[in-house]
Amino acid sequence: MAVSPHFDDAVLSVGGLLGTLAGRSLVVTVHGGPPPDGPPSRWDRLCGFGSGAAAAAARGEEDRAACGVIGADFAHLPLPDGAYGAPASAGALTDVLEAHVTEETLVLVPAGVARHLDHHRTRDVSLAALEALGAGQVWLYADQPYAGWSGHWAGPGAEELADEVWRDRLAPVTESFGLPEARTLRLTDQMWRVKHHAALAYASQLGPLASRAGHFLAFDGPLRTELVWRVGLRAESSNPGTAERMSGK
Repeated sequence: MAVSPHFDDAVLSVGGLLGTLAGRSLVVTVHGGPPPDGPPSRWDRLCGFGSGAAAAAARGEEDRAACGVIGADFAHLPLPDGAYGAPASAGALTDVLEAHVTEETLVLVPAGVARHLDHHRTRDVSLAALEALGAGQVWLYADQPYAGWSGHWAGPGAEELADEVWRDRLAPVTESFGLPEARTLRLTDQMWRVKHHAALAYASQLGPLASRAGHFLAFDGPLRTELVWRVGLRAESSNPGTAERMSGK
């Protein structure tokens, strides 16, 4: 299971990994519902929408298409984007985790590498719920495209857990749970073709995203490297499925 704060976060961040894992994958979008009536947010207006409801409907369809490309199921929680002033409901996310997560479920949670409240709330609510559930395979993922904009992604050693920038941004998690290891996945040409196809499904946001980081969809750009950190919720946490596919750092 990948917990995605918004439509596109999980696929852009770990779409390659999700496309390689055996068994069923589920992408849960937390802010997957329409906002109250009113004018669109600044971001939704930049993406060409006249209302938040129109943006949510279009992005829901985009997410269904993207998840279909990588072979994942999807679930959209009925919560509006935080840009409309409604904080994520701990109850709604906790309920879906309780319904789907077992000790064997590998759960991917946004790391919150950017100062984005929706991502931080999603991370914190998820980790608290997963700890209570006794989940044994919990990993944070570096949120894209934010991680790629950080200036600490493409250079040598940028993905190392010891990198001070990443340690600083993940300090709330490290202090509470610990991050025993980091792993990176460099997508093969075939894996990239699939992920690229999935990323293109989020067409409504590609224009504004490109205006901020025109390189983010490049063949050897930031989306071709995926980074996860294991969360030390339990001492026996392990991930044999992931370890076979990702090179240790």
